[in-house]
Amino acid sequence: MNTFDSRSPGDYAPRILLVSGSLIPIKCGIGDYTGHLAAALEALSPGTVAVLTNWEARGHQPLAGYAVFPTIKQWSPSAGPAILQAVRRWKPDVVHMQFPTRGYDRRLFPWLVPFLLAGMGIPVVQTWHEYYPAGSGWRNIFNAIAPGGLIVVRPHYLERMPPWYRRLIARKHFRMIPNAAALPTAQLSEADRIRIRQQFGACEKKLVVYFGFVYPAKGVDALASIGDPQEDQLVIVGELNASDPYQSHVLAQLQAPPWSGRTFVTGFLPEAEAAAVLAAADAVVLPFKDGGGFWNTSVHAAAKQGVFVLTTSSDRRGYDVSTNIYHAEPGNIDDMRQALRRYAGTRRPANPDSRTAEWEEIALAHRNVYASVVRRRERR
Repeated sequence: MNTFDSRSPGDYAPRILLVSGSLIPIKCGIGDYTGHLAAALEALSPGTVAVLTNWEARGHQPLAGYAVFPTIKQWSPSAGPAILQAVRRWKPDVVHMQFPTRGYDRRLFPWLVPFLLAGMGIPVVQTWHEYYPAGSGWRNIFNAIAPGGLIVVRPHYLERMPPWYRRLIARKHFRMIPNAAALPTAQLSEADRIRIRQQFGACEKKLVVYFGFVYPAKGVDALASIGDPQEDQLVIVGELNASDPYQSHVLAQLQAPPWSGRTFVTGFLPEAEAAAVLAAADAVVLPFKDGGGFWNTSVHAAAKQGVFVLTTSSDRRGYDVSTNIYHAEPGNIDDMRQALRRYAGTRRPANPDSRTAEWEEIALAHRNVYASVVRRRERR
């Protein structure tokens, strides 16, 4: 039941309406995922994919050619007419919703939409990007009891659920389809690597990088304790906004002794530039508070560059030579500090940029789920 099935779905090419509270240029990891998935599905069958999302994504013109309906200003019952209009306009065979996203703003209404669409006879597939029932709590019960398909991106998903919650989703068509890297693989010459390191003042120091969004769950505030300001130059490849309480706290850490003058915040970087910084680093440190894993796009993107990755895990410990990743217990600062000192600078050959093939495989697996959900609906 918990498998990644990417076998060819034959000639089945459904019209898909993806629904996400976020999409490029809105800064959200699930929004990025939705864009990559839409592009991969569109590449398989041009003219069959649209994304319904927040109005903040207006003006987004995806190179992949999928349609974008950036019409939702607030994910409340007032969005109902816009959702119905998009369904009538696109006439999808399947509506595929992503949970959770920043754009939903923790409102209840998005968690009711799959139930409402299913009640209208529209096949619905959901992707849950977090372990449930954690995160969205009781709201996700509505999603659990709505019929249709369920895709998850994290391993051991069912095992992490309490028995009563597994019973709620027992009738769903369930698949685990892993994620792919958020970035391409950088191809750096030695001169490129030196230039990037000089840019961040890391000629005589170790270049230690964090990549991704900065939220409390990411554990970014731990970087100041894990790194050594006498030996490391710390780079945040991401945005820090002083108006955000948590990000303001991280900024204050970086601007105060002993880290003042030894840190850089790049802001948002295009994919190729972000990949190049990771590839030039001695270590990428991702100290997630609740544990990460290879399903995480930041971990995946960093590992593809061949750089040493230090992260946390709820079920793995120690250094994996095959991936060049060290898994520490969440919150164990001493372990992470020692691992950074021991393994920083360790490299392995970068993986070739197979992102297109990875996303094609993911898209094919999704089409299998869509076909199964539609068949189930037709048999009723």
